[in-house]
Amino acid sequence: RDTIISVPLQIISRRQILFFHSVLPMFSPTASVRSSCRRWMETVPPLEDGLDLTATASSLRSDHNPSFYNFKRSVAIDSSALNSFASEITDSILANKSLEVTEWDADGWHYTGAHHFGGVAVAIEGAVENNRKSEFKELMRMERVALYILAMDAINFCFWPLSGVGGVDGSIKEKNGLEYEHLAIALRKLAEMDDATDNIYVTNHPNIIAASSYELSPSKLAAMTPNKLQSLLQPHFPPSTSSQSYELPNIQRRCELLKELGDGLMRNHDGSALSMISKANRSADALVRIILDSFPGFRDYVDTSDIPNTTSGWETATSSPTVIHFYKRAQIAVADIWAALGRCQPEFTPFADSESPYKQLHNCCHFTDMNAVTTFPDYRVPQILRNVGVMKYASSLAKAVDDQVELEKSGLDEISIRAATVVAVEDLVQKVKEKLGSMAVMDDSAINRSKLDKLSEDVSAVTIDWYLWQQGEKLDRQNLLEPHHRVRTTYY
Repeated sequence: RDTIISVPLQIISRRQILFFHSVLPMFSPTASVRSSCRRWMETVPPLEDGLDLTATASSLRSDHNPSFYNFKRSVAIDSSALNSFASEITDSILANKSLEVTEWDADGWHYTGAHHFGGVAVAIEGAVENNRKSEFKELMRMERVALYILAMDAINFCFWPLSGVGGVDGSIKEKNGLEYEHLAIALRKLAEMDDATDNIYVTNHPNIIAASSYELSPSKLAAMTPNKLQSLLQPHFPPSTSSQSYELPNIQRRCELLKELGDGLMRNHDGSALSMISKANRSADALVRIILDSFPGFRDYVDTSDIPNTTSGWETATSSPTVIHFYKRAQIAVADIWAALGRCQPEFTPFADSESPYKQLHNCCHFTDMNAVTTFPDYRVPQILRNVGVMKYASSLAKAVDDQVELEKSGLDEISIRAATVVAVEDLVQKVKEKLGSMAVMDDSAINRSKLDKLSEDVSAVTIDWYLWQQGEKLDRQNLLEPHHRVRTTYY
């Protein structure tokens, strides 16, 4: 029988305590992404002489992992082009007085819970009814938005393949028009279905748990079937035409990942997304680790000692020097939660009611270490970095990408593209900060120095990623970008 242990602000079972402690050891997923990707770029020799753009006298130090010498990387970072691009970004920041990154729901794609509780009665006992009602409404909105984000990022991958599409050479013969925005909108419409129909009763339970009528509640996700998922989403996609389809590929695997999300939340986190988030103690890095421990489908890494199988276990992966870490969907889920429920919202000031059981939840999405999160190594950011000359591809890889030929999943080309993306964005962040910092030193005005310091603080791998992604989307709509690389994967 589980032993119930009283702790400040929350009651958790012995099993949950063991889980909570299991996610706190020294392994830092975001630091592992940075170090493993840089190690790959610095120690793996280039496939072609022209790719030796990042080599330095100290690049092949003996303390690096020697097993990487067995490989050849097919991507390089052009330091001169990177410096020029950093100057371009810096000029844009100064001209616009900010790094122009749109707000999380600027396009209206996402679920914000803004219309939840329309006409809903909330039954509360006690003298603090009005304050507690307001508190509970806001936390339930946050819970629903967090569940929406987790569900979206659980299945946010690989929209381009169509069932039965692809020649013998792996080339793409048809186009799937489905994009991220279509999935985000479809899931938003599912989330809105019970916005005005829920009946919620407030208790002193320490967690906020979405009603089972919510289509993205853990209980609904855990019971998902492929046919159900198809029937829920397809009506909200654009209609297919004779030249272009709109279908969600790999529906079976996406269903499995949603079931895993629902089961994991109920098994380890009392069926509450906010309960899970609060365990990170406002650390983005800790929340990435909790997501990875809770939901195996987010474990996006490659063990180079086992290519092409890459089947090493999770505990081995967290400590092995042969593993390259990426964790794109886990990191973007944390960034989305921060963008929706932390970055855009003022910190909550608790009511005078000191007995509120929800205090630990109010500001749980205001992460204090967002700079720990890396860029999200998928397809759009390397596409634009290649477009501006920052990333250089070996001739064989360039031809495959330009011909839209699928690359091997977890193969050397894919590893090289993703590792180079992480390192290039890290270096861009450093260069942009250095350029803003040098301007602040030269500025005689304390006010302007303060503004420049604030601009520099806003520059991170996450905000640069968003900036690049948005620029890439604009250029792609104008048909100004060469093709992106293609890998049939569930990680991005």
